[in-house]
Amino acid sequence: MILSFLAVPAWLLAMNINLDLTLPAIIGAVLVVVYLFIDKQPKTKITHRKRQAVKTHRLLDHDRAGFMRHLRLDAKTVIFDGSNIYYYGHDKGYDAVPLGMLINQLRNEGYRIVCFFDANIYYTLSEHGAFPKSEDHSWALLQDIFGLEPLEIYVMPGGVQADQFILDALKYLPVSFAVTNDQYRDYTARYPTVMRDNRWRKGVVISTTEVQLLHHKLQKQLLLN
Repeated sequence: MILSFLAVPAWLLAMNINLDLTLPAIIGAVLVVVYLFIDKQPKTKITHRKRQAVKTHRLLDHDRAGFMRHLRLDAKTVIFDGSNIYYYGHDKGYDAVPLGMLINQLRNEGYRIVCFFDANIYYTLSEHGAFPKSEDHSWALLQDIFGLEPLEIYVMPGGVQADQFILDALKYLPVSFAVTNDQYRDYTARYPTVMRDNRWRKGVVISTTEVQLLHHKLQKQLLLN
């Protein structure tokens, strides 16, 4: 590049232009200085930052219906451990009836319902005769069997237990409680603010005549038969 700068005074000499010989020398010297000054300037290195993927909470990652992100923090919400209460009802000989009764009653009392099920709920219901084994698994089955609305159902992905998801939901929804007979003792240290008193969960008792929700006075008695 420096040769291109020196070419200017050389061209003037070659063309025998009537200029003082010192002028081309001065021009050449100035151009050399300018070139050296520019060449020594720090060069800005252009780097392209990689766009980092935005991480979302697992509650949102596995929410197939996409309703969890729209839950209002100031709305009173009931988080059902659906599989837990269903198994209890089945053991008592009532299958899905107790869970369905509690869902319907608490919804009528103004609570927002979120019902978590383990991934094997469809196979369990099929084994218990709730629907034919040949029938396709769909949320419509859960809606029909338990009386749920589409945006109240959260089915866990395979190999993932609902326990931590239920506790996460309780943690981020301050006006909420869980309906479950599981006390989640293994998670006490991880969720101290959730389990700080006995109001965070309501157990269920099924007798021969009615379904009761402990630590909560239902506005209507849930009678069986």
